[in-house]
Amino acid sequence: MKKILFVLALMAALGVPVVAQKIEKPTLVPKQCTEAQKQTIQEGVGLHDAKKFSDAVAKYVQVLTENSDCTMALYELSYTYYAMGDKTKAMETAYKGSKFKSDQLPLFYLTMANVLDDVGKPDEAVKIYRDAIKMLEGENGTARYLSTMHYNLGLTLTRQKKFSDARSELKRAVEYNYSYASPHYLLSVVYQDTMYKVPAFLAAARFISLELNSARTQRSALVIRDVLKPAPKNEKSGNISIVVDMNASKDEGDFTMFELFLGTLTTLRGEGDEKKSEDEMFADAVATLIALIAENKSLKPTFVGKNYVPFVSELKRRGYAPVLANIVLYHSGSTSARTWLAVNEAKLKEFVAWSKSYSLPK
Repeated sequence: MKKILFVLALMAALGVPVVAQKIEKPTLVPKQCTEAQKQTIQEGVGLHDAKKFSDAVAKYVQVLTENSDCTMALYELSYTYYAMGDKTKAMETAYKGSKFKSDQLPLFYLTMANVLDDVGKPDEAVKIYRDAIKMLEGENGTARYLSTMHYNLGLTLTRQKKFSDARSELKRAVEYNYSYASPHYLLSVVYQDTMYKVPAFLAAARFISLELNSARTQRSALVIRDVLKPAPKNEKSGNISIVVDMNASKDEGDFTMFELFLGTLTTLRGEGDEKKSEDEMFADAVATLIALIAENKSLKPTFVGKNYVPFVSELKRRGYAPVLANIVLYHSGSTSARTWLAVNEAKLKEFVAWSKSYSLPK
């Protein structure tokens, strides 16, 4: 029997006496909520969203008084306790909910692991995530939950600076749910911090296509700008310097040839480029890099080749490279990009609709 072995080591962290327990594979069957109870839960959700947490708790408790086996109410209660900062009650409620075979099961595990992470128990949180993943693998309809589990595990590992392990988990999150924006975002950051420039560019491009306007979008725009930043130029000779680590890790694919010219794409002007602005040069650089990646056959067996090359290839084919470039420029404070996006609003909306519905070719 698969078991999640979890020691609730929260006595000191949470300030309450907690007895060590085992969480086994759930065996209880939840009792279906009535329509009236579902309505009460939705009222609680609305109160939660309005940050009226105590009132939301009262709604969920009302339902649980009538039906203690309603996992929908149990989850919302644990989530609201967590939002209130009451980690003890959030953990206790999530633990109770984890005994039921329900759609909320992965969410209960996430709450428990988040509590452990928050109180400085990342190793225990990692164990929760790993064991929960083992339990859910192979079950029908769990891909979305598995993606969230792998993402949160990757986030915890990133905080621990275990970047190689974090990359592995984030890639699994992408593979389980390609439309889930968060793994692409964090993967772009981890790639950038560990000197995988081209993968960082691609992960950031996919993220931006899913989340156009947030603080995270600004960070992803900076990732792309950094990858394509101009090569340093010698003020006296006018020569540019390109430094490439020929011994860089190639476990994500060999990007040496790309890195040889990344810095030149925004600095070297060819025939007809003399009158182009810096923003126009950047937009051309984005399109050129995407075109070169799309044509590279050696990346096919890699994660990048399977998950990002098809996306940017289709993006290029549909003529969306200028849209992506101007979104990046917009988040870098470019007034010309703001104007371009306003003039090309229909193209932007078309890009957004395509990006959100895009799925990888089978």
